[in-house]
Amino acid sequence: MEEIIKLTKKLIEYKTITKNFKQSKKALEFIRGYLNNSQYKLYEKNNFPSLVLSNVDIEKNKKEFDLIFHGHIDVVDGEDNQFNPIIKGDKIYGRGALDMKGGLSVLVYNIKNLNKIQKNKKILLMITSDEEIGGENGTGFLIKEVGFRGKFFITAEGEKDYLFKIKQKGVLMLQTIAKTKGDHSAYTWNSENAVLKIFDFYNNAKRLFPEKKDKNHWYSTINLGLIKGGKATNSIANYCEANFDIRFCEPWKNPEQIFNKLKKIADQLKIEIKIIYKTNMSLNNTKNHYLNLLHQITKKKLNKKESLFFNNHGTNDARFAAAVGIPAISFGPIGNNYHSDNEWVDIKSLENYHQILKEFILSA
Repeated sequence: MEEIIKLTKKLIEYKTITKNFKQSKKALEFIRGYLNNSQYKLYEKNNFPSLVLSNVDIEKNKKEFDLIFHGHIDVVDGEDNQFNPIIKGDKIYGRGALDMKGGLSVLVYNIKNLNKIQKNKKILLMITSDEEIGGENGTGFLIKEVGFRGKFFITAEGEKDYLFKIKQKGVLMLQTIAKTKGDHSAYTWNSENAVLKIFDFYNNAKRLFPEKKDKNHWYSTINLGLIKGGKATNSIANYCEANFDIRFCEPWKNPEQIFNKLKKIADQLKIEIKIIYKTNMSLNNTKNHYLNLLHQITKKKLNKKESLFFNNHGTNDARFAAAVGIPAISFGPIGNNYHSDNEWVDIKSLENYHQILKEFILSA
């Protein structure tokens, strides 16, 4: 356990803010050196480095791994002192402690000791450096372009409790632009207001995403996250730009279906609309052998009787594996305050996570 704690603290010390390519490469080089007996390959896409390690020949087994474990080295920005990890009581504090250098340390430690656990399974550890900005140059590249495949995929994202994120909502991010001729604010009858046109679009769009009485909030949502427009208080705004973030689930089938509905609204209002980002929902079959095995091992280890399955409102890199048919979940140690001050990971949960994955690898 001391080695996992040491690894977690060491990884936190690297200031691997997304797009800090130098620090990301240093962190990955440290991991590669730590796992000096593993097969490895380095990849790079648009300057974002990724490292994959295995107990078997990587190229030869690229499309037939039994298990793929995933972690990301990048973190959101924070104060300098957050990269100096400290232990208080039973917690490790530091930027990325939960998201996700604690879980990643367990994966790295397990790979180093893999031959003591399981010699017959083909295991891949995938470590990327752009998850916090969408993952397209890391996991997306490794799955879609390099072509890695496996029977089961686990990303070690931590949570407030031991939860299996088996579903992820889809995402549709949009930019809208409204333009009018504008005029002096005293003559409102001379021109439409571009800001109000955007509000009209938003009010019409919201009707497509009614909120339901559901304690788990498993329904589609739309958020107006950014808006800018107008030039002066005494002018009718002749320009307004707004970005929307839609997180969708059933009964919507894909982001294109939603976009087509919203484009009709935009066209009626003579507003420009375009897609910034989109991804489908990620869904898992809860009867999957690997998922059920891991679930049962976890419940037994933690003495839990209730289901640990959880529907995730956000997204993570498991969606890239799910998109090509690989059963994929998010499951990691526990902690809190990710992406904020005083981020921490529970030390006992790191040990539990290690033991759970160790037994899972042995039994799978």
